[in-house]
Amino acid sequence: MKRLNKIAIIGVGLIGGSIGLAAKKRKAARHVIGVFRHRSTLVRALKCKAIDKGFMNIRDGVKDADLIILATPVSSIPSLAREVMRYAKKGAILTDAGSTKKWIVEEVEAAPGRSCGVLFVGGHPMAGSEHIGVEFSRPDLFIDSWCIITKTKKTDTAAMKRVAGFWKALGAKVEIMDPASHDRTVSLISHLPHLVAFGLAGSVPGKAIRYSAEGFKDTTRVASSDPQLWADIFMSNKSEVLASARLFGKFFDRLTTALSRNEYSRLVKMLGEAKAKRDKFIDG
Repeated sequence: MKRLNKIAIIGVGLIGGSIGLAAKKRKAARHVIGVFRHRSTLVRALKCKAIDKGFMNIRDGVKDADLIILATPVSSIPSLAREVMRYAKKGAILTDAGSTKKWIVEEVEAAPGRSCGVLFVGGHPMAGSEHIGVEFSRPDLFIDSWCIITKTKKTDTAAMKRVAGFWKALGAKVEIMDPASHDRTVSLISHLPHLVAFGLAGSVPGKAIRYSAEGFKDTTRVASSDPQLWADIFMSNKSEVLASARLFGKFFDRLTTALSRNEYSRLVKMLGEAKAKRDKFIDG
């Protein structure tokens, strides 16, 4: 991919900070600019060297940027995109890192500012952790992880290829999907696991948790994630998350039914099938 001259990252937390560090380390951009709501975060981002320069307003932050990345909570992305379109140069590419795509893409593609010549491509790097601050950002966060890029009838093909090339330069593997397919897929492999982890952590009495070992800690690790961030994600992809929850519920009911009926062989078979599926796709 041809090296970008300037990228602007709006929302420099774990993901935004990691994008900045990776872009600098892997020479995907000459200049990395950050846009912030809080000056304290700007100071921390500079200290971490996640950005070269920071601004407290979008107008100055996106000026002359070739690529603008929205790495903010899902609920704020459409409104920020509309503001970016007012100030970005003609031909600039705007993308995001939101965990939900259909709602975001529909909102941004319907924005009045679309006529200004800013090209939008939806994106979602499938990487992260339960931590959210820029101090937890890492330049290797995206290496060998998936980044899903969305394509609609309104997507500019050249801009989409440029965004794909950027993520590949950061070490990610890229897959193209329509927004609805993305939301259906991530509801199963990302949103549902978080919902289940929160549910498990919330249902176990505190006096029992104090004795927990690695099994409980591993299973509920992502329940240490930011509640507001994940409430936004769940609500913005509600229908798919609920569909995935029902699918999980059916399998879980089959497990507990086999247990209640003392159907040992059936229980072993179901557990074995689940183990084989995980081993094949996660460890294999």
